[in-house]
Amino acid sequence: MSVDYEIAGRVAIVTGASSGMGLASAIELARQGVNLILISRNEDKLVLAKAEILTETNVEVEIFPGNVIEQNLPSKAVELALDKWGRVDILVNNAGGPPMGSFLDQDDGAWDEAIEQNLKSVIRFTRAVAPKMIENKWGRIINITSTLAKEPSPEMVLSATARAGVSAFAKSISSELAEYGVTVNTLCPGGVLTDRLHGLLTTAAEMEGQTYDEVLQASQSMIPIGRFADPREFADMLVFIASERARYITGTTIMVDGGLTKGIF
Repeated sequence: MSVDYEIAGRVAIVTGASSGMGLASAIELARQGVNLILISRNEDKLVLAKAEILTETNVEVEIFPGNVIEQNLPSKAVELALDKWGRVDILVNNAGGPPMGSFLDQDDGAWDEAIEQNLKSVIRFTRAVAPKMIENKWGRIINITSTLAKEPSPEMVLSATARAGVSAFAKSISSELAEYGVTVNTLCPGGVLTDRLHGLLTTAAEMEGQTYDEVLQASQSMIPIGRFADPREFADMLVFIASERARYITGTTIMVDGGLTKGIF
């Protein structure tokens, strides 16, 4: 018997929804009866994602092609949700991370792009959905970032900096929104078997002069559970945080990483 998280009929906006953790999260929300707006740059993939969701659920799904760095995209997505359903209840902020490279390799352009894509997009989408959530006295804002927010690495300085900023932003606004029944939380995946991870492992193999399998095995050996996660395993946590059951959890940054991060705070 599947668990009922008491969110059937809710409306979610999911960015980066055409593949990986974004798609897995959208699918699991749909299985709980949540209607969806799926956002991604690739319209063809969005069409496929919508078709996949509709093959096994009865929810309503809208697709919205666009890049999260577009400043007017959040307001347009919220407008679509309000026109169709009259509400927006759940926001999943998810965007692919910036490229690898040390601090000395990154110019202003690289920093600007990373901050726009991975920090300012979160701020803009959150600002767009918050008024309606406040009005309805219910909302879930969930940011998908990375364990790099807690344990940075030199070769991922762009991602680490932007992701840590998201955690600080989420913690700051969570207190302001809590009285309205709106929770704000950040989920930090470690290794999840997505196209993004495959790309990072391929790049690391090239940089280190190793094979892909060697880098994969070495990376997985660092995880106490001994393997990378399946996207659905990550999505299971996200659906819980989006649910009525998680109404007392806000302002948190939660590691979903198989025990990879070592810090206790």
